[in-house]
Amino acid sequence: MKEHALFLQAGFPAGETVYRNKADRYREEFEKVLWRTVRLADGMAGEDVLCSGEVFTEFTAMAEQQTERLTGIPIDVRITQAEKRLRAGRAKCADGRMADRMSGQIRQLNQRVLQLLRGLIMFKKQILQEVTSCRLYTANYPLLIEHIIREAELYQQIITALEERKCFSPENIVETELFWNQIMMEHAVFIRGLLDPMECELVETANTFAGDYCRLLEEARKQDCRAMDGLTRKTLETTERYRDFKAAGTKGITGCDIRSIILPLLADYVLREANHYLRILKQEGE
Repeated sequence: MKEHALFLQAGFPAGETVYRNKADRYREEFEKVLWRTVRLADGMAGEDVLCSGEVFTEFTAMAEQQTERLTGIPIDVRITQAEKRLRAGRAKCADGRMADRMSGQIRQLNQRVLQLLRGLIMFKKQILQEVTSCRLYTANYPLLIEHIIREAELYQQIITALEERKCFSPENIVETELFWNQIMMEHAVFIRGLLDPMECELVETANTFAGDYCRLLEEARKQDCRAMDGLTRKTLETTERYRDFKAAGTKGITGCDIRSIILPLLADYVLREANHYLRILKQEGE
């Protein structure tokens, strides 16, 4: 969510001070809750999460530094450094009072996140309405704004489920794959549209991945949970290849070897989301 706000902020012209300032406030507030989350996560996070590449990659710190220099938007790289030092495990509190205190801190964090999410989702929807009504300009595609609205709404559902003491696990494999295949397909069309037109091979590869995920979406819509194993394996194989493409792209963008208008942090961001989806798919296959 912090990065969503940053991408929105970077996409507005300098004269749109109201929108830029509001996006900046959300970026700052989500940066604060991310700091709190990282501190609480030490010794509590699953090893599979920390090793997945969804929290940080080898490119994240460099991408943040480059994006800060290019946009003038401050990014606290110390958070990424702290994420790299996180210890995996399921730490146990020594006594009931410590457990209660930890539970209270997490509940307080969740409530703050939900409060921020409600505002950020409304802000994104306002931006989308203004852009599609030709009353506001942004360098971000309307589809990208819709994309980050859906991601925020999913996050809101997850936090709400945690607060209601529900065990949040995707109840329906079909719905999970439909959601993330849509996200991956949209990443491909964003990449295709943000690459320099002369990067013909990369544009073609991104277009191919967009087509691959379109076909996976169509297949998933025709399946039910009992017949998803084969499609999940196919999705996993496609996403592994896609992750490798994104990793090579992030390396090329941070190394200034690829011509594009893709912010380095955006390249790293879509790579981390592919890593997140891969972890979900591998869990489904177990």
